[in-house]
Amino acid sequence: MLKHYFRVALRHLRRQQIITVINILGLAIGMACCMLIVLFVRNEYGFDNFHPNGRNIYRVTNSFTKAGETNYGSNTQWPVGPYLKNEISDIKESVRVMNAGTALYTYQDKQYVDPLAYADAGFFSMFNFPLVKGNAQTALQEPYTMVITEKIAKKYFGNDDPIGKILKVDNQFDCRVTAVVKDLPLNTDVGKEILLSYATVEQLIKKGGGSMEQWYNFNDNTTYIQLPEGVSLHKMESQLQGFVDRHIKRIASSLGEVFGLDLQPLANIHLHPYGDKNKQDNTHLLYIYIAIAIFIILIACFNFMNLVTARANERAIEVGVRKVMGSERRQLIIQFVSEAVLLTSLSFVLAIFLALLFMPWFDKITGKEFGLFTLGNIPFLGYLFGMSVIVGLLSGSYPALYLSGLLPVAVLKGGFKTSGSRVWIRKTLVIAQFSIAIILIVATIVVYSQLRFWQNKYLGFDKDRLVNVNITSGSAEKNYKVIKEDLLRQPGVLHVTVSNTAMGRYVGSVNPVVKEGDSEDKSIVTSVIMGDFDLLKTLDIKLTKGRDFSPGFSTDSNNAFIVNEAMVKAMNLHDPIGQRIKWLPGFTERKGEIIGVAKDFNYSTLTVPVSPAIYIVRNDGFSVMSIRLAKGGDLTKQVADVETVWKKYVTDYPFTYSFVSDDLAHQYVNQDRLASLFGTFSMLAILIACMGLFGLSILIARQRTKEIGIRKVLGASTTNITRLLSQDFMQLVMVSLMIAVPVSWYLMNKWLQDFAYRINVEWWMFLTAGIMAMIIALVTISFQSVKAALTNPVKSLRTE
Repeated sequence: MLKHYFRVALRHLRRQQIITVINILGLAIGMACCMLIVLFVRNEYGFDNFHPNGRNIYRVTNSFTKAGETNYGSNTQWPVGPYLKNEISDIKESVRVMNAGTALYTYQDKQYVDPLAYADAGFFSMFNFPLVKGNAQTALQEPYTMVITEKIAKKYFGNDDPIGKILKVDNQFDCRVTAVVKDLPLNTDVGKEILLSYATVEQLIKKGGGSMEQWYNFNDNTTYIQLPEGVSLHKMESQLQGFVDRHIKRIASSLGEVFGLDLQPLANIHLHPYGDKNKQDNTHLLYIYIAIAIFIILIACFNFMNLVTARANERAIEVGVRKVMGSERRQLIIQFVSEAVLLTSLSFVLAIFLALLFMPWFDKITGKEFGLFTLGNIPFLGYLFGMSVIVGLLSGSYPALYLSGLLPVAVLKGGFKTSGSRVWIRKTLVIAQFSIAIILIVATIVVYSQLRFWQNKYLGFDKDRLVNVNITSGSAEKNYKVIKEDLLRQPGVLHVTVSNTAMGRYVGSVNPVVKEGDSEDKSIVTSVIMGDFDLLKTLDIKLTKGRDFSPGFSTDSNNAFIVNEAMVKAMNLHDPIGQRIKWLPGFTERKGEIIGVAKDFNYSTLTVPVSPAIYIVRNDGFSVMSIRLAKGGDLTKQVADVETVWKKYVTDYPFTYSFVSDDLAHQYVNQDRLASLFGTFSMLAILIACMGLFGLSILIARQRTKEIGIRKVLGASTTNITRLLSQDFMQLVMVSLMIAVPVSWYLMNKWLQDFAYRINVEWWMFLTAGIMAMIIALVTISFQSVKAALTNPVKSLRTE
């Protein structure tokens, strides 16, 4: 019997080919979009969830409170990890991981530039990164030892056994490979391609005359701890406070700060990269993606249910005939429901193919690699299939329950009419569809406008044709003055400077600065940019007061400062020129007077405000050479000329560079991804909604065939008929616009409020979205309306 129901259902669907295709394709597109978005969201929530002890692992984060303002961060001082383990019995293990940027690795005559990180010996005991070679317990115990991934081993050593191989790091020291770890999963923030032992750091600092016992020096050091099962976090908080009181409180108090330590669960790190209390919270982006998925699938479901119920009018006579021929109500219910479920099942199958088809595009946008048929995705695919069946049951319930209960005599006499309540349900679904679609269009316009604003806003310096070149090698540091002189002789080079700051990526250091004569508790945490005399000229940073650094002033190289406008405001300096300040870097303090005030500039992302900054002249401690290239010249040739000069003097390190404009653009990767997804899915939402409108216009034109014929006989023109069939739909789109405008205004202002520099949500954005929706809807409806209006009225009336 069931086979018979599906055979009849297929026969009926073939008779209604256009409506069937619209139904299946619309729902399939919606489910495919939902699949892709959920894959991305699941991946983001699943970072580092594969560690067996993950729920007991925490990252130690910090907080600084000064003058009533609290800042949160994820870095900790070098001694924190070992001291915590020794002093707090509830801590089972502690591991430090320190990122050190990139390094040059040399093996025989080959050189590679890859990331560099250090970790304590317990790293592979705390975290689940399986070793394919070596001993997890001892791999990172000794100084000058390292662990690499299979990918790095293949890259450096080919098919040779990497164990015991010696790599020279940054042309400074040799390091022995002691273990090889399996290639890292994509969903980890903790794992590193190359890990050197933390004992190596200790040896290097000791050789340099430094000490690891620096309780207010953070670097890029992260501390993880593992707690036993059942340990109270409230108890740990009090123990951490006691730890701070013993080791850090005195130093912090001398700077007028209140320092604190917190614990952040491992599972939260990816979405809260600077701690749970820091303002940078990436979960709101995932909420937006989830909302997009819900919106798309709702539009698809509304579309499907609308078309299925709208066709019920055409099925009334069929029901009457079936009941006269002896069909029972139960059989009719099964028939209608099986048709709807068959449609949704076919949509689900097609959705899988569409998701697989667009997976490469989605991987490119998100920068990840997804697999649909993985063990972890089976429950989700099951839920989605279950949802498709539920949609089929719900959409098939109206014709199944209502039509199957009609009296055949009334139906066959033509007494069946569509009630007002059912018409309003259909209209409500259309309004909901287009409201969601217009909200997505407005969101796309706002996100793209915000990105364009960031890209075009003047940052306080000229970012175009500004190149950063790393000068971390020994020969580069030794010869940077000669390199600079040679570069300035090149026709395509305007200015050259060296500094500790890579514009677009990072500022060299952050230290307290205080007015000379004031106590240290009144200091201001300040970005410190150290460079040579050509720093401001090369970056094209303008001065509002005073003068630039000059070799003609002997004091400029050791006791002069230039401050930015934010620093003047933070220190409440009414007449800053000539005032004396003191820089407290943690070793030898530096005193001097302010000789100039520079305009504020954003060296990093525009999502955060400009922070106080000072500029000083130094003769060492540089990590970056910034080169200003001439505008209008051949950019490729200019870079090639710079590389030629570089290689003339630097033989121990490859030429690596980046454009500041590219580095700045990389800061907005999340927003750029959001704009791409919004743009794509808003167009798909409009497509699905218009497919539904097209299908509805076909069905309504059929239902009004007799009316159209009579109107044409009475003299109605094609324009009149087209307007008649279109106006109802256009009114629904107008209502959708009225609903979508306040909702989208609220949502987009909510999204924008987290940014320090933002656009305003303007009236033209809503007008543009509304006009787009109206035009697309009108074109969709008009096609079928004009076709119906051109039909011969004699044929229409004969058909009726």
